[in-house]
Amino acid sequence: MKNVSLYQNRPVRLWDFLNEFERAFDTASGTREFSQTPFSPAVDIDEGEDHYLISVDLPGVKEKDIKVDVHLGQLTISGTRSSESKKERGPGQFYERSFGSFRRSFSLPQEVDGDEIQAHFENGVLEVSVPKAKKAKAKSVKIETGKGGLFSRLLGEKKEDSKEH
Repeated sequence: MKNVSLYQNRPVRLWDFLNEFERAFDTASGTREFSQTPFSPAVDIDEGEDHYLISVDLPGVKEKDIKVDVHLGQLTISGTRSSESKKERGPGQFYERSFGSFRRSFSLPQEVDGDEIQAHFENGVLEVSVPKAKKAKAKSVKIETGKGGLFSRLLGEKKEDSKEH
């Protein structure tokens, strides 16, 4: 899809590598503690003939915690995934699930109909349908002749030949 670009709110890839390395080291040494890692949901974008479909994986997120906004050609999906509080934390526990706020933004192409965007959430998947605007059809314009031109009619002036005799 050439016209839809994705702005990811994620750390730089080198940072991801360093986090993975630290996590592997902590896991091997048994010192890994529970922490809130950034939550960035996976997104799929498909372009159809008359729409774009954006699917966002949001397991564990409640519908009330999701927000979809469209403003100035930008579609933003944001929300939070709450952490489960665990009272028992021992050396044999390891958590990879991430929690916290997320925000994904997409630049919309000019040919979309922003007023007709729809969202549906079911089984942890948010689907956002972004319809393309209907293309204007070319048409021929009839050319009229005679006195009392277009501007006269628009301004409400009467034609000379329509006066009563």
